[in-house]
Amino acid sequence: MKDHGVADNEVALKLTERPYFIPAVALGAATLILAGGALIVSMSSNPSRKVATDGAAQTADIESVDPDGTNLPPTAPVVTPLDSVAAITTEPLAEIPADTAKVASATPTSAPAQAAAPFSFEQVINKAQALSEHEVQKSPPVPSSAAALNYDQYRRVEFKREAAEWTPDETVPFRVHYDPRGYLFNDEVKLNIIENGVAKPRPYSEADFSFFDLPLSDEDKTALGFAGFHVTTPLNSSGKWDDLISFKGASFFRALSAGTVYGASARGIAISTASPSGEEFPSFREFWLVKPEPGAHSMTVYALLNGQSMTGAFRFIITPGTATMIDVEAVFFPRRKLPEVGIAPITSMYYFSPHSINRGNRDYRVAVHDSEGLMMQMHNGEWVWRPLVNPSQLEISSFATEPPLGFGLIQRHREFKDYDDLEASYERRPNVWIAPKGDWGAGNLTLVEIPTTNEYNDNIVVSWRPSTAWDAGKPVRLAYQMTWSLPQPVVAPVARITATKVGISPSSKRPVFLIDFESDNDALLRDAIPEVSTSSGTIIAPVVRPNPDTGGMRLSFELDSKDASLSELRARLTKADRPVSETWLYRWRP
Repeated sequence: MKDHGVADNEVALKLTERPYFIPAVALGAATLILAGGALIVSMSSNPSRKVATDGAAQTADIESVDPDGTNLPPTAPVVTPLDSVAAITTEPLAEIPADTAKVASATPTSAPAQAAAPFSFEQVINKAQALSEHEVQKSPPVPSSAAALNYDQYRRVEFKREAAEWTPDETVPFRVHYDPRGYLFNDEVKLNIIENGVAKPRPYSEADFSFFDLPLSDEDKTALGFAGFHVTTPLNSSGKWDDLISFKGASFFRALSAGTVYGASARGIAISTASPSGEEFPSFREFWLVKPEPGAHSMTVYALLNGQSMTGAFRFIITPGTATMIDVEAVFFPRRKLPEVGIAPITSMYYFSPHSINRGNRDYRVAVHDSEGLMMQMHNGEWVWRPLVNPSQLEISSFATEPPLGFGLIQRHREFKDYDDLEASYERRPNVWIAPKGDWGAGNLTLVEIPTTNEYNDNIVVSWRPSTAWDAGKPVRLAYQMTWSLPQPVVAPVARITATKVGISPSSKRPVFLIDFESDNDALLRDAIPEVSTSSGTIIAPVVRPNPDTGGMRLSFELDSKDASLSELRARLTKADRPVSETWLYRWRP
């Protein structure tokens, strides 16, 4: 099972059977290209290579998008703190009164006025704002012997099943299992259980864990504390308790739906991802878990985020099933001006696949990735598919200038033969889809692709980046719905792209691209014509022909890049000048 954590140098880690990390990479030159309806931004750096300095590729379709930055909508609606949690309304977030009074103090002297009030999300919001007015405090240190545990040793620490929350109550279809600190997971997490509207701390007890013969003293075992937790439920079959969601390490969390295994993950927020100044990883420092009613179909979790540059309050409503749905509401309180924020970030791993022409390894497998593409439902109705890559240098791409109707990291190949890996089960990794709620304001959907030399690095990050910086002391409110699923979470009305393959033509020595399109409607692709373009160079011989193996159509073409250092490719199938397929985007570097 894979987990997330934060090492001493604040580099995020994800664990599979072995640990791995996201390398820190500095940024270099930038190019701006507008390809069709998508604004593409390329930022690159490779310490071992000379960065191209020939500037932006030229194309007749380049346009300036709001060059002076004026008349942009706000990043998101703001929330104003309430005088007291005793006066809190249960209306949706947007209906909270716009009271400008100062948030109630979080010190013990104000506790009597709040003690009688049932627990509510607004208590977490007020606590987050109170914390934002002070410097962040470090977590209590983890015992050195626990921090010294290696990966295999840490995995041997076993939480006792009989100690799982709500185990005696057979009417509650959820169980909570707790994780101790140790190895890379050093931050202490406070946990609370809410029952009948009353929140009570869930204390740590070393008696809930089996430590076997690990080199930990009794004193160290007592001082460990919690690092996170995971929830189980009968997800795949009645009476069998399967993992549903895990919160562990910084603000990372991962969920499962029926038939899936852990793969892609999400974060509460991203700050300065792939920035020269270094990425910041705020952490969930406290959770409140609501005991579900008998037979409940959902579970609610509240979380308090704290980091160097911001605090935040989260509400997660988690509904398991064939598709596991997570409704997320969050309120953020920046401690400083934040120009590089990533909203609803998804993190994943992409190592190689058939379109990885420069894979540079001798791996026997066909493909290795948690996700194979970024899918987008644009605000203008266009459906876009961007195959992921493992680049030779850091790549940052931006799409759209207003929030999409939805976006996500998708795993489309669902057969064992597509990966040929008995252990990793990549064909069962979940899709993760984000559907924004409300107005997220202007910005860009940003994809970060980081070079990796193995399959243990989470080297893919996608998030919405507001174009306007978040101001210190000004709260920002957001909401969205997440779908974690084995089937594709949304179905486009146009033909989908099922494969991208890249090679070199033996005759012309030019790169050749093959794109397979499929649809359940056979007539949709009949007599479709290709529409292919590039930001630099020339498209050679685009041809569409039936693919008898898939029953769909295959588009093929060559690219004469004319010595360009970068070409942004765009392709789709049309009828009567209307798209009948997803739009394919691809970045080519020689």
